[in-house]
Amino acid sequence: MYLRALLLGGCIALTGCQSASVVEQQPATSSQASRISQLSATQVKLPSVTRVAITANTQYLNNQTIDSPVAVFAIPADRGRMSLTITSEIKDSVFYPYAMITDEQGQVIEQYDDSSFEYVKPRLNLGNRLVADIDFFPPRGYQTLYLVVYTKKSDLDGSTGVIHPARLDAEARGNYMPEMKDIPVPHSLTGTIELEVAGPSFFSSLTSNDNAEQNVTSSDQAQRAVEAVQPDTQSYYTNAITQAVKENNLPKALGLLDEAKALGVEGAQEVFIKAVNSK
Repeated sequence: MYLRALLLGGCIALTGCQSASVVEQQPATSSQASRISQLSATQVKLPSVTRVAITANTQYLNNQTIDSPVAVFAIPADRGRMSLTITSEIKDSVFYPYAMITDEQGQVIEQYDDSSFEYVKPRLNLGNRLVADIDFFPPRGYQTLYLVVYTKKSDLDGSTGVIHPARLDAEARGNYMPEMKDIPVPHSLTGTIELEVAGPSFFSSLTSNDNAEQNVTSSDQAQRAVEAVQPDTQSYYTNAITQAVKENNLPKALGLLDEAKALGVEGAQEVFIKAVNSK
């Protein structure tokens, strides 16, 4: 028991004991693809974290919109609202990302240009990265949609500035070093793309009637939140917490536990403890 508690504490301190394995998407045919249906797609679950390496051997899409190596994710479209976090890791170079969501025929549902991606400084075990946080509401009538991450040749001559390590260290100590300029990292046709899928979000269903009920007391609001917990909400958090612990992603499991408690999901703490004890 002591060893398990020590392991749990160590995982929390290190923000996760392991990361998702990296997938390589090889071309389905010897020639470049011109349609989404010709591409290999990695099926993602909800919730999940998936990492795809874009290399010189990665599948390539060449049509009227995209002329680039691509990472393709098949995402569930029949579960309602979901949260998508797309990350392009910055190493010696970076795959400067754009993204779109399409159906199997290539009909565009949503598009996200480079303005959707923000530079995020290194933190704990996470390095420099470009990140897009997206709330996506799948249209009705689909079971699966496709998230395609690509780049543009017009951006290959550009670079992305990342914080100088000395300035990052100074900021962590509460100092300021304006003379340390950002380091330009060149854009490339290779890199690593990570997709985190979470949801559906249940907070919106609890707050949708707030404007119409301004006079409800805080105790009534708390009681209504508990009563609003539906079986699918209970099932989602039970499964998500268990899966996060199974994947050794303790920070994520603890975050889900906090969400579940805020929603009044009964038994969430017990699910978390049982999952940890079973490892």
